[in-house]
Amino acid sequence: MKELKLRYLLLGSMVDSIGMSFVWPLTTVYMHNILGHSLTIVGIVLLLNSVASIIGSFTAGQLFDKHDGYYLLLGGIVFTALSMLVLVFSNKWPVYPIMLVLIGLGTGWIMAFVNALGTTVHSRDGRFVFNMIYFVQNLGVMVGTAIVGIMFKDNVAPLFAVATALYVVFFFVAALNYHVKREIPKSQHQMDPDAKVASKTEKLPHINSLVMYTLFISLFLIWIFYQQWNSNISVYMLSLHIPLKNYSFLWTVNGFFILIVQALLSWQGGKIFKDPFHQVYFGMLFLIASFVILVFAKQYIAFVLAMIILTIGEAVTFPQIPAIANLLSPYGMKGRYQGLASSFPSAGRALGPLVGSLIIDTLSFVSLFVVAAVIIALILFVNIAMIERSKHELTEYN
Repeated sequence: MKELKLRYLLLGSMVDSIGMSFVWPLTTVYMHNILGHSLTIVGIVLLLNSVASIIGSFTAGQLFDKHDGYYLLLGGIVFTALSMLVLVFSNKWPVYPIMLVLIGLGTGWIMAFVNALGTTVHSRDGRFVFNMIYFVQNLGVMVGTAIVGIMFKDNVAPLFAVATALYVVFFFVAALNYHVKREIPKSQHQMDPDAKVASKTEKLPHINSLVMYTLFISLFLIWIFYQQWNSNISVYMLSLHIPLKNYSFLWTVNGFFILIVQALLSWQGGKIFKDPFHQVYFGMLFLIASFVILVFAKQYIAFVLAMIILTIGEAVTFPQIPAIANLLSPYGMKGRYQGLASSFPSAGRALGPLVGSLIIDTLSFVSLFVVAAVIIALILFVNIAMIERSKHELTEYN
């Protein structure tokens, strides 16, 4: 095979996403309610899980450019499946947290390789590829969390047995379809048509690196505040006497609107946003608006509205940044920058609950929402000021 077929990459990505989503929804409940450990201990374990994911993503991205990604990905799938399998037979303390950290390492590794392999699909537009990857990953999360809700009682063994089986399926999908020859794309040009064509061995232009790191740092900061929806906002809603089941329903709303927005972008995204950077700016505006609504939210309907607007913002912004990284990185560096595109969000997810708790303890919940809106607005301003000024100097690699 000369090129990885997108449908097989999407199938593998969705199976992986379903398997991963078996972990995070039940960790806090299982460790706190069943194993009897404090929320502080649970937070430390989740932090270590995120740090391991960062290490896995970064390392995988570096290795993709230098070695055969096919065997490295298969190794990551086997490693993750074995970690899941251990939890089928032994899921008490301290085996559970140890395996959770190893699963974080494996899933971060796999995620970086999936994104890196997306850069090798030249038959479809890069923006379409990454929108579709994001689409199926969120579809997988919806399916996975629904299965957890149905299956989980007090025993996690059946869930990890299903997760192990899913990674076995993923292994065979990858083994049969992912061994393709990586070729240098024939078309390499610059956004400025009069500029010099870049070669395979040329050093990454400084301006390309600057723009990508600006976007990665932006993603890191945005995820710190986005993560409040996974942690502190549930506590705030309970303080307003809004039932926990209503908070849980917000994630159903989130998944539903992600599917709608991603379907629209996959169908008409190139026509709606001619400039990929404009899509990022547009999404950030929605992220800002969602936190502004939270400042004034007292009734449940306001939280639903904030979630809808947040979802539109994330679905427009998040998949676009790895697509831009693909566009701005040369052939021999694509794995490295896709690894970074996975690592920075993981770092934001790791620090988010801690940062949010510190702001709440020092100030208040409303102050947290104000800080989030202001910081993301500053991020938007910096991105527009820096990127629009230097956009014509960027080198584009198809």
